[in-house]
Amino acid sequence: MPDRDLTTIQLSTATRDRLYRLKFRRTYDEFLQELCDLFEGPARDVRK
Repeated sequence: MPDRDLTTIQLSTATRDRLYRLKFRRTYDEFLQELCDLFEGPARDVRK
């Protein structure tokens, strides 16, 4: 595996369990990137 710049985040067990159910067949990184894109999408459209 190539070297990757990774970090860790602290989550409660309840939050981790909710994320696990939501991320179905994706890595946490893929899921969180998609979530960020969804969250930032409207703001990006407003700035244009």
